[in-house]
Amino acid sequence: MNNFNEHINDDILVKFMLGQASAEEQLAVGQWMAASSDNEKYFQHFKLIWEQSHTLASPVATDENEAWTRFQQRVNRPETPVVELTATRKPWLRIAAAVAVIVVAGTIAFLMMNKPAAHQLELVAANSPVTDTLPDGSIITLNKNSRIQYASNFETNRNITLEGEAFFNVATDPSHPFVLKTGEVQVRVLGTSFNVKSDQQQVEVIVETGAVEVNKKAETVQLKQNEKAVLTKNSSAIVKASNKDELYNYYRTQTFVCNDTPLWQLAEIFSNAYGVKIEITNTAIRNEEITSVFVYSNLEENLDLLQETYHGKITVEKKGDTYILK
Repeated sequence: MNNFNEHINDDILVKFMLGQASAEEQLAVGQWMAASSDNEKYFQHFKLIWEQSHTLASPVATDENEAWTRFQQRVNRPETPVVELTATRKPWLRIAAAVAVIVVAGTIAFLMMNKPAAHQLELVAANSPVTDTLPDGSIITLNKNSRIQYASNFETNRNITLEGEAFFNVATDPSHPFVLKTGEVQVRVLGTSFNVKSDQQQVEVIVETGAVEVNKKAETVQLKQNEKAVLTKNSSAIVKASNKDELYNYYRTQTFVCNDTPLWQLAEIFSNAYGVKIEITNTAIRNEEITSVFVYSNLEENLDLLQETYHGKITVEKKGDTYILK
């Protein structure tokens, strides 16, 4: 072998891969690789590291001396030493070594800095109720003309805003409280089922199971099963009361269940459910107690049933788009 072949080192190999080697050096490298399978293996290993460093290079400053040492450690793994490396290291080899060292750290830093931020998700019910499961496993039934918004990382950030009306069956997760906001009202729970209805006049919270905490400004009340709270828009007071009726569930059960329900309340629910105007002109029947079940189908059929059930007490008349109870 040519004496030059005996002094093949990493600097010459780098020049060879950069296309900067002289004709004599190129010939020497070829002869050196052909002379030994160990030399060929060393070259392929060296080339692989070089190509990885070149492909993933980024203009990040680092300590070249330290990088050179680490690069050499990676190249010179105990896989049978091939040649003695005696030449002075060249700047371009140090730069390549530096790049190899910082590839992993640089990639991790890039991913961390460019990690997508949580974004807002929305669920909307337009003309009919919608039932869906939230990312944390909670089940929601959203009444028509209602919407909720929550963050994409909802499993660990269980904050949700509501416009309209919805029933929540909240998955239990003590380490991540479920917090619902609607206007100035906040409802905080750990695991329970409850209904929230919000309109321009008031917010109503009804607890079906478990317990919740309702806040508005400085006021706070605790609600447990079969209790409700009513909060008007223009007052910070929270009115707490027991809840006996099941009318609030109509959009989930598709039935209007009345248990001694005052007529005015049923008329109000019918108005909201069917999007019509219903008036009670006879004050004497306004608080008439209704005990019956109506299917959430045709409004006029339900009004006919109401009139037949309370024959002689309640009369239904339609004027334009308004239904009159008298």
